[in-house]
Amino acid sequence: MSSIRIAAPNALLFISDVSGGVPPDVMEALVASTPSCIAVGCMSDSNGETEVTLGTMQDLPRESLAFEGDLETPNRAVAVWTVLRETILQASVPHLSAKVRIWVNHPSEPNKVIIGLG
Repeated sequence: MSSIRIAAPNALLFISDVSGGVPPDVMEALVASTPSCIAVGCMSDSNGETEVTLGTMQDLPRESLAFEGDLETPNRAVAVWTVLRETILQASVPHLSAKVRIWVNHPSEPNKVIIGLG
C-alpha cells in the first residue's frame, strides 16, 4: 500500500496501465471509465490536497464505494496520474486485467481517494 497527498490539477486523477489508456470523453459522475482508463474527481487544487492511496483490496481501509470495475492492464502494472501526465503512484498486478474498486470520503469533492486492486 502506498499513499501520496497532492493538489491535483483540474481536480482529476486518471488510473490506467502504465503505458496509458484512453480517458473517458465525459465526466457525468465523480468516476467515469473506459476499458483502459478510469477518471476520478477529487478536491480542487485551489481548495487543498487530496490523499490518494493505492494498494491491494485486502490491505485498504474502506470509505464509501464510488466505483467497481475492470481495467485493461497489458503491462501488468497500474499507474495513477494527473492531467499533466505526471505519474503519482504505481503498482504491479498479476493479470492482464485488474479488478479496481475506488472508495471516497465525499460524493462530489473528496479529499481522500482509495484505489484497491485485485
